[in-house]
Amino acid sequence: MEGTLRIHDPLSADWVTGILLLVFVLLAYTNVASPKKWRLLWGSMFTLRLGKQVLREDVDPQDRTLIGLIMAALVLLALFAYQVAVVSGVPSSGPSLFGRSLLFVFIVLIAHLLLLNVVGVLFRSDGGLMEYLYTMLLITIALGVLLLPVVLLVAYQPGLRFVLVPAGMVIVALLVLYRWFRAVLIGVGEGVPLRHVFLYLCTAEIVPVALAIHSATN
Repeated sequence: MEGTLRIHDPLSADWVTGILLLVFVLLAYTNVASPKKWRLLWGSMFTLRLGKQVLREDVDPQDRTLIGLIMAALVLLALFAYQVAVVSGVPSSGPSLFGRSLLFVFIVLIAHLLLLNVVGVLFRSDGGLMEYLYTMLLITIALGVLLLPVVLLVAYQPGLRFVLVPAGMVIVALLVLYRWFRAVLIGVGEGVPLRHVFLYLCTAEIVPVALAIHSATN
């Protein structure tokens, strides 16, 4: 008697489960090693400006728990992008497509970090750039955490994908808009002319996002 063929679902493959387990390990490590990072994360989400004490003491770019949270967030963003691509009918799927998504997410983050440093060197002034850099990293972590239940349900609840994928895209859009809003507040609060803030947002944030969306939809 012939066996029943297993339906192959690229969104719930074994390698996807392995990646999600890795994310849970990173989150569990943070919860054990530095539970105060969660208070920092959610506190920074609802505080429009990061205080000097937070920047001086709580946000350390060399902190392994913070690096772990950033890595987990980038992996979740890449996995969600992979899910959106597959649900949208992209002909290719599997680890190679996820790898390209992850590479794209890393390149975007590194490009933002480099651009912020270049702007600081050109203007020879901080102008709130360091605060915005840390704000961007913290919001990226929060976005990854918020997408975690969406990514899990998309992977293992196929019947809900038609609702969850748009919901996840709305979450991404809202967090990006919130980040831009925080950028305006930080720049104005540091005495940067509003036109310079909008010039930065248009050239370094809005235009690249628009080009990425156009490229993805075509």
